[in-house]
Amino acid sequence: MTEKEFAQIWIDKIRQELKNFPDDFVKVKASECETITLPEKLLFMPPPFFDTYQITDEAGETYISTDDHFKAKYILYGNRTKPGKLNIPLRDLHIYETVRDYEKHLDSFLKAMEKEFKQTFPNSKGFKRISIQVFNSLNLTRQ
Repeated sequence: MTEKEFAQIWIDKIRQELKNFPDDFVKVKASECETITLPEKLLFMPPPFFDTYQITDEAGETYISTDDHFKAKYILYGNRTKPGKLNIPLRDLHIYETVRDYEKHLDSFLKAMEKEFKQTFPNSKGFKRISIQVFNSLNLTRQ
């Protein structure tokens, strides 16, 4: 097996097992959320500027600014499928719990992938490159 084949196997595996964010992770009713409008395009989170997190598009236009790191992550993760609207829990604790659970889900893929990579390619140092390639192929980020 080549590293390229390994990456494709993991892309297919994650695509099948990936839960939907935030729907599969948020544990509050819709009435306990606010709905925000998002552009239906790929968004990014550059490094914080004076403890403010900005969600921008590829042209650099800012859509949301917040001082809450987990809210910024929530929006970024929720934008993966480029929805026009996103429900965000009103309470910071619920935002944190939702993001935490989703990141554990992503980390479980990374840990299993790394374990299999090291078994399959014991002398290779290319895991980081392969894991980035797999996540990018699925439009996944891990902040």
